[in-house]
Amino acid sequence: MRRANPRSYDEYLKAYSMAMLPGRERENVSYGGKIIMPQSSLANLTNLDIESPWMFQLRNPTNPAASTHAGVLEFIAEEGVVHLPYWMMKTLRLNEGDPIRITGAELAKGKLVKLQAQSVHFLEISDPKAVLEQSLRNFSALTQGDIIEISYNSIVFGLLVMETKPGGAGINVVDTDLEVDFAAPLGYVEPERPKKAPPTTMASKLKIDLNSQSPGSSRPGSALSGGFAGTSTGATAVSKDGDHWESFKGKGETLNGRKTKGKGISHRKPEQVAEGSKIIHTDQHKIVSNSTLESEVKVPAALNLPYGQLFFGFNVATYVPPVVAPGSPQSGPQVDIHSFMPYNCD
Repeated sequence: MRRANPRSYDEYLKAYSMAMLPGRERENVSYGGKIIMPQSSLANLTNLDIESPWMFQLRNPTNPAASTHAGVLEFIAEEGVVHLPYWMMKTLRLNEGDPIRITGAELAKGKLVKLQAQSVHFLEISDPKAVLEQSLRNFSALTQGDIIEISYNSIVFGLLVMETKPGGAGINVVDTDLEVDFAAPLGYVEPERPKKAPPTTMASKLKIDLNSQSPGSSRPGSALSGGFAGTSTGATAVSKDGDHWESFKGKGETLNGRKTKGKGISHRKPEQVAEGSKIIHTDQHKIVSNSTLESEVKVPAALNLPYGQLFFGFNVATYVPPVVAPGSPQSGPQVDIHSFMPYNCD
């Protein structure tokens, strides 16, 4: 026998929060995703032969955009009344006694849900996954965009349903293998990571201060101290314009025992070059422009020879040796030098 469509169940009731339910307040009712309906609703569901578990879509008749999904916990409410958790009342923008429309729904089995805690205090829970697993047992359905509420150690935590798979109106979380993913809580700031300590050196192990030097010693300061050898800590070794530098200015002693004394500051400037010189000092900033690219150097023209013709040189005048008198010591065999001419391979 074919069962009825869940959407065939559709009725209007008056909405009240769980706090208006007679008897002691139950945590699994106030902080869950199930509602309490009257016995007449159970009779209607039974007559329609709708397959359980029963899922419902809850809507505000005066605000169609306000909608969520829920399951049913019990049928003990007064006739014409339905009790909802307080977070559902806020989601649907309902006040006590406002009308609510309840329609049967068929939701797909959920595979994944991504939640975001609305307070950083949620991170103080030692095992949030176990707490959430226990709390989700009080829910039958989850709707994307809802801010559900759970209670742990008398503290209420709000959780935003950021994403559901499969996507759509809502998902069924009853008897399903649901994967839960957490986003960073609202207002959470990533702590700054401490800077990595510098690597250990032999000087640090032996507690040697590389920025100091022994008085009266000829050993200059270490090159690791950040300046020129022999300079005191914090002193400027090179001037702002780079035209002088400060050498070792203390007193010392050479290996053969001779006393030495530093010369202090040298004001020697680089040698100036003539204007138009090709020498470029590294302390001068070079700027290339269109004018600097122009040159008067003449480049030989390209050789445009006919096909099959080779070039062996330019035409030169025939060398004529000077006339030497007979019997002169400069007399000797004459050499006739011919000019190189183009040779045709054809």
